[in-house]
Amino acid sequence: MSAGYCNLCLERKGFSLQVEFEIPARGVLGIFGHSGSGKTTLLRCIAGLETDVTGDITLNRQRWLSAKQNIPAHKRNLGYVFQDSRLFPHKTVAKNLDYSVHRRQGRASEPALDREHLLELLAIGHLVQRKPHQLSGGEKQRVAIARALLKSPDILLMDEPLASLDDARKQEILPYLEKLHDELSIPMLYVSHSLQEVSRLCDYVLVLQHGRAVFKGDIHTALVDARSPLSHVRNAAAMLEGVVIKHDGDYRLTTIQTTAGNRILIPGVYVAGKQIRLGIVASDVSLCTRRPESTSILNILEGTIVEWADENDGRVILQANCSGDLILARLSKKSFVNLGLKTHARVYLQIKAVAVTR
Repeated sequence: MSAGYCNLCLERKGFSLQVEFEIPARGVLGIFGHSGSGKTTLLRCIAGLETDVTGDITLNRQRWLSAKQNIPAHKRNLGYVFQDSRLFPHKTVAKNLDYSVHRRQGRASEPALDREHLLELLAIGHLVQRKPHQLSGGEKQRVAIARALLKSPDILLMDEPLASLDDARKQEILPYLEKLHDELSIPMLYVSHSLQEVSRLCDYVLVLQHGRAVFKGDIHTALVDARSPLSHVRNAAAMLEGVVIKHDGDYRLTTIQTTAGNRILIPGVYVAGKQIRLGIVASDVSLCTRRPESTSILNILEGTIVEWADENDGRVILQANCSGDLILARLSKKSFVNLGLKTHARVYLQIKAVAVTR
């Protein structure tokens, strides 16, 4: 289901942006690409911060951009989270949040977000009397997200909100972004050049190169489809959705059952019933043509090769269908040839439990 539609064109000296896509009604659409691909420019066009853009932007049946009009940014009911928090330095956290509430345009069909619940969700309730200089980078970004949401926007735009944070702060804030993903019913656009962030947080992805969309679709397909650039990056990985069905406390291992019915062991102990998204890096998968025996590998899945591609560097990347779960494997071309692999061949995929990431 779509909440909106964008068909944009922006011409600049040495660069042009021409992109057409739908905005999903719920969930996170990742805007992925390398520096200079047009990610931030696209977000600025949607926000109304680019005056020379042409095309069409429609959200919730409201026309923000057409041949006849370009609604200014302050009249578009959206929340925008920048790379830096942009909090008012002289105001407390509480006053920063009040400012957003006062600017709320509101949606007739939905009540305002519950402020106390949002403070709890982002774990910033204890910070309300502090000023920005008293906050860590991760805390500032969480406050900035809360401020954007308290406006009750029709859409939330996030422009690389973790880019200014070190790795430790990024890992600190990612769980809060996951909570927002699970609880919010508004569409979100998330700009990033981090494959880890996109695969962890997004439901759909739009891949940009030189101002053009080279792939658009759901995140699972984007990661494994040979037509998608994401399936050919150095750290290409498949993503599986699953639920915890049991754990072994003695060995600190948890069994995940994927939506397709496969069972995968991962390190750690998690609560039964918990929904988990798993990442399996292609280079961590090895292949056999017969079921292996006496192996240290705990995860062995039977599958069929769907497609493969020669990467012209001595390596081959292939996609295997394991009873509905699509998994990538990267191996040397020599191994591919020696095993006699080809499309539709039956294979056994070996995946170390310690190599599976959450």
